[in-house]
Amino acid sequence: MSLLQNKYAAALINPDVLRAHQKPILLATGITAVATPFLAYAWSCYREWLALGPGGMPYHFPGWLLQVGLHAVARSDTREPLPRPYKRLEDVAALYGAAGAKSYYNYSGDGPGQIPKRKGDRPTVPTFVAPQRQTSDAAPPATVAAQKAFLAAVAAANASLFEVRTSKLEGPLHQALWLRLPSPSSASADDDTTLRTRLGRGSDGEFAHVHGEGSVHVTLSPADAAAAIEAGWAERFGLAGWWGSRVVPWGFVMVYAPRDEGEFAVFRELVLAGARYVAEGAGVEVVAPAE
Repeated sequence: MSLLQNKYAAALINPDVLRAHQKPILLATGITAVATPFLAYAWSCYREWLALGPGGMPYHFPGWLLQVGLHAVARSDTREPLPRPYKRLEDVAALYGAAGAKSYYNYSGDGPGQIPKRKGDRPTVPTFVAPQRQTSDAAPPATVAAQKAFLAAVAAANASLFEVRTSKLEGPLHQALWLRLPSPSSASADDDTTLRTRLGRGSDGEFAHVHGEGSVHVTLSPADAAAAIEAGWAERFGLAGWWGSRVVPWGFVMVYAPRDEGEFAVFRELVLAGARYVAEGAGVEVVAPAE
């Protein structure tokens, strides 16, 4: 052992030295004891968040910290048909004009159909604000490809109304279904304000996109969103309705991945319900693509 090592070794076992530094040592030991479990938990959460894949937030540690901060304003009632503190659907719907109180699900000449109740338990959805994903009951790649193809088919069948392009809400790795917003010169100020409020000002016209595990974000009317949540098909996005719907509206929900052909049919009808809702007032009927 060197002279320098001998010197510090002697100092560390000297009772006078230990007594003189007792408080700082105890403080450092206490901080370490408290911080170690917290840091381990934070690292575990960060790895769990990374496992969801890119989407909605920058895919790195600062992005994770940003979504952690958003928990302060995120909803905790995402599986309740009506967002708190609302007691009546009519009060939520009134925020979005006459279309907000209507249902557009399985719409026919006799009016809308009823959303059936989903069988089984809801999938596991971690409490991260963004990205919002399910981690159980994921759809196989073939189903996800069919979902994306359906969004493209809706756009192709309604080329004057919709288009498929890169998602603004999820980022460049995702494609989304967009409403072709009218130019300011072709719409009144009141109509433009109502339409953008219905869509959420942060979306710029985007109203549906498919995630890698088969869940789907779609903007529904408040009436259809409440019905889909109550029937077990969906849950609300954590920032829905936040800041006066300047991000996304109350009807922005995550529909769970379809597990079979019957559930795929419900997915189709929910996307079409969203398309009819956001296009309300355009004077053009939304055409359902051939199956």
